[in-house]
Amino acid sequence: MIIATLLMPSSMSGAINTRAASQQYLEDVAPANTALESFTSEIHAWTNSTPDAEGERQAASVLSALGTLRKKLLSQSWPQSVNGGLEFIVREDISSLQEDLNSIDGNSSLGNGAFLLTWSADSATLASHAFYVRRDLGLPSSRAL
Repeated sequence: MIIATLLMPSSMSGAINTRAASQQYLEDVAPANTALESFTSEIHAWTNSTPDAEGERQAASVLSALGTLRKKLLSQSWPQSVNGGLEFIVREDISSLQEDLNSIDGNSSLGNGAFLLTWSADSATLASHAFYVRRDLGLPSSRAL
């Protein structure tokens, strides 16, 4: 499995120390957090007349930011204490958000609240998992990554 290979224990992968990893994590997640925050604000303004094309346009930057974040997290070495959490975030949480975003074109009414409910639940799950990674890196908690 590619993820397991890229997120090996620090003794095997030459992981960076916690202080350096903390700084790297903050740099890596900043663009994704900005995109997530902006998109979440946008979807609260959706109505039943919001076309799927508008939702797809708004989702494009988030999809790009999540894809970039996935690559960054997988391409670097991390302390062993956060390997499992980061693997789960990449494999499960980011994938769930990407699936949500890719489903916009099949939504019959973006303003009906169904997408917002699913997005909110998946975002909260991501934030919960990121809380533990941030804690293990000695970072303050956050509502996003």
